[in-house]
Amino acid sequence: MAESKPTSNNKDLTECGICLCTIEEPKALPCLHTFCLKCLTQWAEGKTDTIRCPICVQDFSIPGDGVKAFRTNFFINTLKDRQSATETLHSEDYNIPCTSCGVIGSKSAGYCTTCAGFICELCDGMHKRMKCLNDHKVLPYEDLKTGKIDLKNMSQNKKCKVHEDQLLRFYCETCGVLTCRDCTVVDHPALSHSLVNLESVSKGHKKDIEQLIENCEGVKKRTEAVLKMVANVSDQLNPNATKAKAEIDESFNKALKLLENNRDQLKREVDKVRAVTKKQLDAQTDEIQVLQTRLQTALQMATEVVKTGSDYDLALIYTSLKTNLTELRDVKLAPVDKQKAAVHFKSAHIGQETTQKLGSVLVKQRKEGVGVWKLDRSFGDVGAEKLKYGRGVAITQEGDIAVADRGDSAVKIYKKDGQFKSSIKIPGSPWNVVVSSDGKLFVTNQTKTVSVYDGKGNLKHQFPTKSPDNVSSDTQDTQHMGLAIDNYNNLLVGVKKQKYISKHQLDGTHIVSFNVTLEPSFISVSHDDNIIVSQAADIGTDVHILNGNGVHLHTLKPPQDVEWNPVAMCCTLSNEMYISDFNTPGGIYCYSTKTGAYIGCLTKDVSFPVGLALIDEEEKLVVVETECIKIFKLQI
Repeated sequence: MAESKPTSNNKDLTECGICLCTIEEPKALPCLHTFCLKCLTQWAEGKTDTIRCPICVQDFSIPGDGVKAFRTNFFINTLKDRQSATETLHSEDYNIPCTSCGVIGSKSAGYCTTCAGFICELCDGMHKRMKCLNDHKVLPYEDLKTGKIDLKNMSQNKKCKVHEDQLLRFYCETCGVLTCRDCTVVDHPALSHSLVNLESVSKGHKKDIEQLIENCEGVKKRTEAVLKMVANVSDQLNPNATKAKAEIDESFNKALKLLENNRDQLKREVDKVRAVTKKQLDAQTDEIQVLQTRLQTALQMATEVVKTGSDYDLALIYTSLKTNLTELRDVKLAPVDKQKAAVHFKSAHIGQETTQKLGSVLVKQRKEGVGVWKLDRSFGDVGAEKLKYGRGVAITQEGDIAVADRGDSAVKIYKKDGQFKSSIKIPGSPWNVVVSSDGKLFVTNQTKTVSVYDGKGNLKHQFPTKSPDNVSSDTQDTQHMGLAIDNYNNLLVGVKKQKYISKHQLDGTHIVSFNVTLEPSFISVSHDDNIIVSQAADIGTDVHILNGNGVHLHTLKPPQDVEWNPVAMCCTLSNEMYISDFNTPGGIYCYSTKTGAYIGCLTKDVSFPVGLALIDEEEKLVVVETECIKIFKLQI
């Protein structure tokens, strides 16, 4: 095993997950987890076909030449060299051995990227005078120590293994490898290969990885939400099971000796339900935690490469990194069944002569398939914080409730307990608001652009959308209305009159647009990546479910005997969605995001509901009416 060495920055990346020491001879598995060659070889002893990653427990085929044939993670060596150089530069011991002459005690003149080490003043002079050393690049010691020169510039200029006098200056996009000048003539001719300068292709690679980082941050956020919800369900399981057993005891006491055997049987049923359900929840927890481990490693590696890696580092790891980030970005998280914790006991009518049982164990008990929702509190209907014409709603990073108030030209912020917090003035008539993972507020106000504000209410920037035929919205008579952030941290904007949805990165960069058949006044994105679209203020209008590319999947019809005006929507992690009926009295209805099937009615205790959002692990529903905010709570 490798000897233990001190590490400062990026310790997680340079630490072997087997021996927990600094990695020596780094070998990376396809999942990007990197280990010492010696450690990985010992780990694979007795295995001939596959090896299981010690960290994320994925299985990978062992190359024909053995563990040593796994990809060498040169970036780890770069990080180690940089850590060592950082420690050297900030040490008070100036007796740095010269890489060229080996003398200790002489003052260091700088770092030679070709010699890959510090050199003394005498050798620095030789570098400047001797023609054979003219191509060596020496970085001044003081510039490195003060930070004037970034440490990533210390990366060694890499030479071609075939043409040893040539530097690797080019990247063959056809083969995905670095090449030198001679290689471009012999093995990668320009007529059949796409060759670009390493520095220029690095910019494109970096942009690709940065976008995938942003996408995966969205996936990481969803895994945290799902894991928290699974933990919450798991926490409720034991108390509910205990309560059920207590109810069984109470009923048993009334039935006396006659029902003793039945009592024990029912308890065994509860324990069996709990054991089976707990096993399922534990398995889901393990699966998500493994995914989180993969996300953590991939994001850390990608962020560090983009931030501090050289062009050489990025080119070597680009294909493997992009493959992993793309796979993680597209991962599908299994929905969480909140009803798994619903273990109940239904008592029989004790006292009847024919009664031979205390009752029965119920695993699920849902009214109309949606549970029982009761009004918890209402606010925003009096005082200075009163809503004048509420519209869209979003939940901030702090858990506060942000409501677009068209009547007051503002986005108003309330705490979950109903206390008014602040107001952000918005020019025009704000229609919808969403909040990104970094706390920015995106607002549509029926103008030609989307506005972006920071958490303090400062306007950061504005950007137009683009139609499917690439016409910018600022050149058209457009109205931006619907707004949502998808599972990959992309922004979806609904354009009313032209009937299209425009997808953007959070910085406003346009990705793609597609036409829709409804005026997309309201948009929501489901856990399974479907897009739900509704059209405002039209009695009898349908709701459409589209896939992520805008292809129509299902049309939602109103519940039987209901003449609805569907507007706002929000989606759960269980592949269900809630839709508000803009009427008085109105209603909140539940549908499946997978099939479009009607599930049930949550409540009709609402009047002109126009905004929906879920809080507190989806156990509370925020409903914005035109002049009031209501919070409904699911009764477990």
